Amino acid sequence: MVAAQADAPALFEERLAQAAHLLVEWGQPDRWQPLQQMIRQARVSWLCADFAGPFCEGVDAPPRPQQLSVAATDGSQIFPDRHEIFPCYLLNIGYVLLHYGSGERALINSRPQLYWQEEDLYQEWGGRRTGVSRDVVGFRRSLLELTELAELAAASQAEGHPTVALTDGTLIMWSLDGCPPDFRNDCLVQIRGAFDLLAERRIPVAGYISRPGGSDLVNALRVAMCPMAITQCDQCPGLQSAHDDRAVVRPCDPLEGISDGVLLRRLLKPGQRSALFGSTSQILSDYGPHQIHFFYVHVGKEVARVEIPAYVAEDQQLLDRVHACVIDQAAKGKGYPVSLVEAHERAVVRGADREAFYRYIEDMFVRHDIRARVSLKGLRKRSAGI
Repeated sequence: MVAAQADAPALFEERLAQAAHLLVEWGQPDRWQPLQQMIRQARVSWLCADFAGPFCEGVDAPPRPQQLSVAATDGSQIFPDRHEIFPCYLLNIGYVLLHYGSGERALINSRPQLYWQEEDLYQEWGGRRTGVSRDVVGFRRSLLELTELAELAAASQAEGHPTVALTDGTLIMWSLDGCPPDFRNDCLVQIRGAFDLLAERRIPVAGYISRPGGSDLVNALRVAMCPMAITQCDQCPGLQSAHDDRAVVRPCDPLEGISDGVLLRRLLKPGQRSALFGSTSQILSDYGPHQIHFFYVHVGKEVARVEIPAYVAEDQQLLDRVHACVIDQAAKGKGYPVSLVEAHERAVVRGADREAFYRYIEDMFVRHDIRARVSLKGLRKRSAGI
């Protein structure tokens, strides 16, 4: 592995330079619209960013409002384990409300919720009854993070505090596309409800993604590189010219492996954000009016991706508040928003916490004369090997 990486830096630098050149060339005021048209006609298997204007220049950060409150949530969980004493699970949501300029004390706490009832542990989808999976637990945690955040930010705004709501990670529930329709629809109702509440109160919400690996913008530049009049990946010239004993070489391969964050580090200065882009994820067709937009921001030590719903993207005042807030929070957190750091610390469930949780349940079962039984595998995992 190490030997294979020996020449990688020089090759990567060449690819990055080419991507930066394409970014400047196609991000000009007279070029972005033709590229947008090319993308909309293209038949590709990857997501391409949607544009609303030129994207070859950075936008300076506005000053942070003198008085601002920042609400943030993060979550963690103890997954159900059939080898343990009872197949329950726990979701723990850490929440933070930090006030700046008002002198009020911060609110820092967590809310654990235990799920143990029949309807929590089993679900019927398409006439088939199954136990909840780790994916389902993960979805429920993400939904709780968003709904708790919306309620916390709305309560802060109601008390007269200009508020920004931050959550760790994406606002786009990518994996819902593969879920059963009834579960998918239930999740989407809750997502739209949280966004409706925040939009009604004019509270900007943003999902902060550290070290983003997305390539929506780079994928758009791959379309620009294509020699075909209308890009169709299944008819790529690289496929046509490939021989049995040679690897496929596509015209857009020079951009392979470059992420948007790495590319935009070439463009943005510390404190600056990129232009706004629109996501073309299929799941967003069910988000109603809350289409997700995103921008990249240079917070000093990295370029992060920030996702926002349409009502924030369309309101310059709310957009500026998010931009200023993210820069200020990252500076206070030495490279990562301090509110999200605090929310994570309150939410995280460590290995020792998990062991204490199950031992406490076992204790309570014994005290109430309820038969307590752990599988042999569960017992072996608790004891050290010889």
